[in-house]
Amino acid sequence: MNPEMKIIREVSDQAENFYDDAVKLGDHAADALKAAHRSQMTELENIAESALKSSDIFDYIKKQSARFHYWRQAFAGHSDTKIGFGERLKTYLEKDMAEKLATICKRLDIGNSSDEDKQKRRRIYLMLIRQFIHQMVAEYEYQISPAPAAKKKEA
Repeated sequence: MNPEMKIIREVSDQAENFYDDAVKLGDHAADALKAAHRSQMTELENIAESALKSSDIFDYIKKQSARFHYWRQAFAGHSDTKIGFGERLKTYLEKDMAEKLATICKRLDIGNSSDEDKQKRRRIYLMLIRQFIHQMVAEYEYQISPAPAAKKKEA
């Protein structure tokens, strides 16, 4: 298997592993932003897909958190009810994704000293963030949509 396919496979494997976390943050986003601020989640997804560097994504999260109180809204469904959505998302992407990046780089024997390796690490990190945001926004969309038939039956 060529090196690029190995990277894609590893990122996909990690994306399966963090799906539950994406669902939890998507639920928090739905609770905080509601359907009224859907465009902000769409914009976050668009920025993640088009960004050439991860700092563009972090800058958007920080700006939204500074501008809008609902990005700072905590979620009763989370163990730490004092952390707002934006801060929780930023922390997850900075810390948890860094751990996943380290796992992938270890498996693929990608170091941290050469410029080529550093560039690969940045690209893999961006791929992981994109996958996470995509999953989180999908959960957000699902939660703000009218209840599916199965959910209506339970009610």
